[in-house]
Amino acid sequence: MYALLSRRLVIVGAFAVACTTGMNSPAQVSATSGGQPADVRAHAANAATTSELFLCIGPTTACPSTGAVSPPPSYQPMLAMQFGQTWNGTMDAYANDGSVITGTISLLDSYNGGPSQTLCTLSVAAGGTCPASVGTTVGTAVGTHVLTSVYSGDATHASSVSASVTIIVSQETTSATLTATPNPAIAGQPVTLTATIAGAYAPPSGTVTFLYAGTVIGTASLTASGINATAAITTSTLTVGQDTITAVYASTTNFTSATATAMETITPAPAGNFSLSVMPSAVSIGVGGSAILNVAVTPSSGFAQDVSLSCADLPPEATCTFASPTIAGGNGATSLIVQTTAPHTCGTTAPYFLGSDSSIPLPRAPIGIAIAGFLVLWTPRWRARWLKFLIALFAITGATQLTGCGNCTDLGTRPSTYTIEVTGTATQSGTTPATASQAVKITVTI
Repeated sequence: MYALLSRRLVIVGAFAVACTTGMNSPAQVSATSGGQPADVRAHAANAATTSELFLCIGPTTACPSTGAVSPPPSYQPMLAMQFGQTWNGTMDAYANDGSVITGTISLLDSYNGGPSQTLCTLSVAAGGTCPASVGTTVGTAVGTHVLTSVYSGDATHASSVSASVTIIVSQETTSATLTATPNPAIAGQPVTLTATIAGAYAPPSGTVTFLYAGTVIGTASLTASGINATAAITTSTLTVGQDTITAVYASTTNFTSATATAMETITPAPAGNFSLSVMPSAVSIGVGGSAILNVAVTPSSGFAQDVSLSCADLPPEATCTFASPTIAGGNGATSLIVQTTAPHTCGTTAPYFLGSDSSIPLPRAPIGIAIAGFLVLWTPRWRARWLKFLIALFAITGATQLTGCGNCTDLGTRPSTYTIEVTGTATQSGTTPATASQAVKITVTI
């Protein structure tokens, strides 16, 4: 920001006229100077004038970013500042013979050796202040600024140009810090990385690149806050151990580069941080029949690993099949089918009969009758139930069914009570597998 200030003519805000010590106000001049009356001197064609330019670097108490600088700083031909700082000062013009001048005074800037550009123009009669942007934005780009003030001249006064003031603007120096939250974190848990790029006078702009083990894991734009700026990313790809993360702010036109590092501790995911349930926990199945069970996996303490399901200790010739053998992320449910096998002829799949929980066809051959009889003798508690049935079968089939003699018979799943184990297993690299199991009681009946 600029104010017009003359040692002979003061133009700050509203028009005002003043004089320095030993000089009379033009309105009061009655004596002569140099043998010439004052009124004649004021109308001399092309009277010489002087323009002056005084600048200072801020912001400081003596050189604020806005408002007039008073008293004006002494003339300095060369100044230096960082981007983000401001400059301020005064420019003035006066007639060398003390007469009153009119016209305008302008502030010009030759940037990096280019043509001069007018930053602002003020009326000598009205006075005033240049826009604040002149010394805070427009004339502060990184590079070399050669500034001058130029008086336009009027009908009786010649124009004049001040001595130049050179301001060299360099990049603003920045510094960086990096934080990771939470720290420590469990493997697979999201971690937020926040880089703060601090400026000396203005908030840095641009982007920050985050790296782990030399590989870019993310890039984020800076958001200004005061004279600082922050950028953040969230990642869940860090590996177990002490991980060194680097944040890099690359040099820009106005700001120097900055780098920061942070150590993030990643601990293994805790083993067994999930539970498994099977419903119902006890079921009765007729020989040759099946049961459908519901298997659910529930995570806890941030567990998020895939869980593989399996069965163990199945009855003879029984199978277990999961609708989905893997529970993604350790959270979900699926169906489990436990299938038993009825007695049948070797090499075939057609059962001689099915248990009471299924449809019960008549045995198809004398061997079937024999098998049924064996099962009755093998399981005494079923004798009373099946004895009359067997007598009827022998009477019905008679000798006409004897052609089945000599066949090989597979007894299938024997009637009894079994306990099977349903297990979920989650494996994470570098850790002991986490498991959870539940026992299920299976009763196979005739």
